[in-house]
Amino acid sequence: MNLRGWGAVAGAAGALALVALASNVTTTSQMEGDANTLLAARMTVSRLINAGALWAGLGVLSGWLVRRPVPAAAAGIVSLLIACLVHYGVGRAVGMFDASVFADNREWFLAALILGGPLGLIGAVARRTDGWGVAARLVVPAGAVIQPFYLGWFTPLAILPWPSRFADIACGSVLFVAGVAGALRVLVAARADSTRVPAPTDRSATGPGDGAATA
Repeated sequence: MNLRGWGAVAGAAGALALVALASNVTTTSQMEGDANTLLAARMTVSRLINAGALWAGLGVLSGWLVRRPVPAAAAGIVSLLIACLVHYGVGRAVGMFDASVFADNREWFLAALILGGPLGLIGAVARRTDGWGVAARLVVPAGAVIQPFYLGWFTPLAILPWPSRFADIACGSVLFVAGVAGALRVLVAARADSTRVPAPTDRSATGPGDGAATA
């Protein structure tokens, strides 16, 4: 078993869960409308940390860390379940959530069970150097580009308070730029790998029978 990889999976899941929880902390002044600038910044960070593309990326990263296909699929599921348990469990322990938090958010645990396996497998495939590997490495960047348009973040409703509208547009812009940059990096790296000239073989080190036969 790849213990180091599994340890990294647990660490990444716990870190994402705690950062996402911290991004939801709202002060009294924010709730009363006396700190709208701070509220807009907090909401932007919260949307980024809780973005579906980022959480999907956790599943992919987990598969990458564990490497082998079957453990990678399991790692995708386990990482997302750990993240949900830590996020809601710690939030419940510190009083941010009430006792019904697990029941109210059971769909996220179900999503972890259903989507975690495929995401972990994508992470394992992403280690390949062929076209399948390139396609797998493009999954998370593509998700980051698509999500803002799918959720309508670039066209927020005018009736929403301005901090919410700002957060939608700012988060959408960051995800879009990061997704495009990530996709370009993957494609450029893949092109460089495909055009790299193999190093010449050192014929001086050939042993008996390796060279041409002589009379």
